[in-house]
Amino acid sequence: MDILLKITGTARSETEDTTETLTRGTFYRNNGTLYFFYDGSDDETPELITNHRITVQGDRVEVQKRGAIQTKMIIAPGELNQCDYATPFGILRLDFYGTSVDISETPECVRIAMNYEIRIDGTVVSENELLIEAFPADKNAVMMSSSEQEENNSDMTAL
Repeated sequence: MDILLKITGTARSETEDTTETLTRGTFYRNNGTLYFFYDGSDDETPELITNHRITVQGDRVEVQKRGAIQTKMIIAPGELNQCDYATPFGILRLDFYGTSVDISETPECVRIAMNYEIRIDGTVVSENELLIEAFPADKNAVMMSSSEQEENNSDMTAL
């Protein structure tokens, strides 16, 4: 299914940085596992494309990136997972400690909210929140208010 993705990330360390991405992607469900696919780049190197796959199984979220950035991050409550984060500038070894993963579905939206720490050499370098919202692409739901969404009959939960 074609979707619109709204991804909002907040990182807190000495300062707080929030980024928001709106993009198109695809979504499907297989045996209770949710899959989201999209392509993206960053503001500094927009010509370098990275393919993203987000896999949600229970309260475990895997974010895999291939292309300009290469990594496989796993966020699960109470788990510490290590990954190599490869960029054009070098490789960082990062630890991700999941504090919470909340998944909710309505006929208009699949919503995944995660809280996690990023650690380097055992030291917390940032506390993070990531919110992923997926809406059916044919309904422009990202721009709708909640009352407008209630009037909309597209059904993501039926997939």
